[in-house]
Amino acid sequence: MKKLKKLICVFFTCSLAFNLSAQVTQNIDSATIIREAEIFLKNQTKLLEENEGKVEITVNKLDPRLKLQACDQLVPFLTPGSKAWGKITIGVQCSTPKPWTIYLGANVKVSGGYFVTNKAVSMGQMLTEQDLVKIQGEISSLPPGTITDEKQAIGKTMLANYPAGVNLRKEMFKLIPVIQQGQSIKVSSSGNGFTVSNEATALNNAAEGQVAKAKTAGGQIISGIARVGGVIEVN
Repeated sequence: MKKLKKLICVFFTCSLAFNLSAQVTQNIDSATIIREAEIFLKNQTKLLEENEGKVEITVNKLDPRLKLQACDQLVPFLTPGSKAWGKITIGVQCSTPKPWTIYLGANVKVSGGYFVTNKAVSMGQMLTEQDLVKIQGEISSLPPGTITDEKQAIGKTMLANYPAGVNLRKEMFKLIPVIQQGQSIKVSSSGNGFTVSNEATALNNAAEGQVAKAKTAGGQIISGIARVGGVIEVN
């Protein structure tokens, strides 16, 4: 009987040691989390790199004391309304086998060309190509709406006077409505391999890129982004 108890004890001790060892090996490597975050940010900034220039991504290291259980699939994400450049916070979430969420600091630098005034411009002046000059720099450190494509500025009317060398931003231009209240418009919604378009009536004036609201024939109120041609784009 004593030998049996000793064998049972040894068995459970070994079993416990094995389970503890398994738990240790089930902890996820912090490098894996950082790698997934970097891949996510690279995908988020792919168009920026193609259109603007160079993108540098740095994800902060995790506290080495932090232990997280291994995950079947990591899902990185940005909080709603967050941009994918500058100094940001990125989340990484796990659903199975044990749910957890962690947040990491990151810095995404986007370098490329943007436009400034080539000379002093006046309120009410319509910009031409001669009024602009393109310079290179870190776009991610500039204010939102910075002009990176001359087509976004040429033909636009200035709202105020500005000296030479000022960064051009969309907010500096007089906005011309592409959708007017009461106008019959189209509401366009697209997804993976499909596009749906419905008729509706605009409920407010909106310039291109602004939020517009419309009412469908069935009485449903829809919000989307105003586009040229009397179209509201719904994501």
